[in-house]
Amino acid sequence: MIELINISKRFGSTTAVDSISLKVESGEFCCLVGTSGCGKSTTLRMINRLIEHSDGEIHIDQQPIRSFREETLRRRIGYAIQSTGLFPHWTVARNIGLVPRLLKWPKARIDARVEELMALLGLSMDEFAGKYPDQLSGGQAQRVGVARALAADPDILLMDEPFGALDPITRESLQLELRDLQARLGKTIVFVTHDMDEALTLADRLVVMHEGQIMQQGHPLSVLRDPANDFVASLLGGEDRGLKEAALLPVSERMMPLGTGGVARERIDQGASLREALSVMLWRRVERLAVVDDDDIPIGELSFRRLVGARGHD
Repeated sequence: MIELINISKRFGSTTAVDSISLKVESGEFCCLVGTSGCGKSTTLRMINRLIEHSDGEIHIDQQPIRSFREETLRRRIGYAIQSTGLFPHWTVARNIGLVPRLLKWPKARIDARVEELMALLGLSMDEFAGKYPDQLSGGQAQRVGVARALAADPDILLMDEPFGALDPITRESLQLELRDLQARLGKTIVFVTHDMDEALTLADRLVVMHEGQIMQQGHPLSVLRDPANDFVASLLGGEDRGLKEAALLPVSERMMPLGTGGVARERIDQGASLREALSVMLWRRVERLAVVDDDDIPIGELSFRRLVGARGHD
């Protein structure tokens, strides 16, 4: 879907992005992560030509992006940013319908699309369609920003620190909603963040950048388990990497069949992470949990030994 081939970007004598190559497959959720000033936002903005690249080639669907008119390219790529970019004097409904109006969709089709997206993102038409951005909470405004980015049904969605200004609870909720939305819609997403936990939660492909270069890329678990250098290891949390890995692995991966010693009193859902299971064990001061299905029926058990990867069974 997206391919960057030896891409560089210079601002005068400063090289912001230095000869990077990256391929993002169709339907993939790719997170660019790194410290401030590493070139991740510049890389994102070169994909839709908000910033022109200095060297190399960028392809979308195997076509150079410079073969498209800038306006045509941007209208086929959704773009969401931290500040939402909503027009303050426009209602929620009008903000969401911006790109379809530019594409000259019929009014009935625009109205139907706005209603569909508001429902998809948990925004009641009756309550929110006529509101203005300053009447929304941060989380609501960000949902409107995502809805607007999706309005013309683009195959690609670019997101630049979209949840960076939100409180931790709202941020975590929107991360889960976005992951679920991507799974249902199958969009190709390139997402910029400086928050490694956010990147690990969302990414199919993790791209770690530093000083304009790609230090490492791959599946989050492979990067966690085998960081390419000390910088990547440090960005991933150093000795905290074990807990980050536990947050990515489901309880079902380590659970054992129910034993003969009776079902443990404390329970954990099969879809919970190993990190959540460890937290329950520490909080409840137990070394064994019953693993339950969606109907709260025990289907296995998890011991502390199994949780940490030890062989055998307590």
